[in-house]
Amino acid sequence: MVYLYASRLLPFFVISAVLGFQTSFTTRQRRSPPSSTRQFLVPISKFRDDITFLSKPEQRLCFSTEGKLEGNEEYVLGLMEDSDLPDVAQFVVESFGSDAIALSTDLSRIEQILLKPPADLLNAYSGAVALAEVISGIQNRCSDKLANPTLDLPPIFQDETSSPEEKLTVAQRNSVVLVLTKPSKSGNNWRTDVIATVELRLQPCDAKIPFTLPLLDRIERRLASLIGTKTNQDLQPYLSNLCVKNEFRGKQIGKALCRCLEDIAFHTWGYNRLYLHVDPDNEPAMKLYEKEGYKDASTRWRPAWAGKASYIGYFVKQQD
Repeated sequence: MVYLYASRLLPFFVISAVLGFQTSFTTRQRRSPPSSTRQFLVPISKFRDDITFLSKPEQRLCFSTEGKLEGNEEYVLGLMEDSDLPDVAQFVVESFGSDAIALSTDLSRIEQILLKPPADLLNAYSGAVALAEVISGIQNRCSDKLANPTLDLPPIFQDETSSPEEKLTVAQRNSVVLVLTKPSKSGNNWRTDVIATVELRLQPCDAKIPFTLPLLDRIERRLASLIGTKTNQDLQPYLSNLCVKNEFRGKQIGKALCRCLEDIAFHTWGYNRLYLHVDPDNEPAMKLYEKEGYKDASTRWRPAWAGKASYIGYFVKQQD
């Protein structure tokens, strides 16, 4: 729920929205129309030598050894490419919601008639801001992986002479976004029918809920340090934005995506901890993560402006 947290802090949200619109616009201006032969995604099966996920039935669960969804093999799990970005961003926004106002069901008929048009208008604006922000944020966080699709970490993370700040800068451009989708073609245009996504990145394990744009994380950490909030620069794998389309839930897709990212974090990247945030009120998510072995990390991000966000759970799974 990266961009939803940003909306709780108006000054950060305004900056993020402006940057989001700006980056999204310039990106669309630069992007060439997709070729009629363009294929979307880099199938996870191309990384077979880098992961054990596809070779272990207890990990892949609902996926075949080729990374296809069993029973619906037109849906393929793969690494997001630049052409997938608009469809992936739209799916994330729809999954987490972007409405600014939800009208009460207790309103009278007259009140609903009066209030619904302005509420719909504001929600439409909110949705446009959210979509621009998410497109911009994902593109920023995945810029290196979009240019060179790989599951590996850059060599800088094995370089002991590089500073924590240098490593953080590189980490903020190297998110791995996995997408479960069915590419389809209409005329000369391709689109992707996204039914699940999940993201893995390296992030300081200080319990801070990340913004969509990494720049805003840097600003908030700097502000927090000025008022005495401790920040931890130890970079560790972080799982976020796990979402599965409603009609495909109950098929173990979410669990399988968790295990795939754990395989990347523990086996490919060589770490032994994986962190995530989860809303305590989200019972299905809490049950999933607890069953998968995630435990409360017993720390929260609580600068003075955090508000209710400080109660969001921060969990960690350690490799045995």
